[in-house]
Amino acid sequence: MSKKPRDNPAPSNPQSATNGKTEGRPVKFVVVRDGHRVSDKEYDSSTDPGCLAEIAFWRGIANNNSHGERVEAVQYDSKKHRVW
Repeated sequence: MSKKPRDNPAPSNPQSATNGKTEGRPVKFVVVRDGHRVSDKEYDSSTDPGCLAEIAFWRGIANNNSHGERVEAVQYDSKKHRVW
């Protein structure tokens, strides 16, 4: 048997392939500590100078005052990273 071509080819934009929710919107990044959002700002990239400064700040707090949990910049997800 021969294989039929797929009706819906993969999107040309690799970003939309990884996260369909961001299609049509710019990707934003937030700083999280141990999976919980600690940043009230949203950054355009994970290498933004403000984002890197905030990561360094929270890493210092995590290393000095707790058990050194992971601090990183992740893509913003409106369900997981909303501010209450």
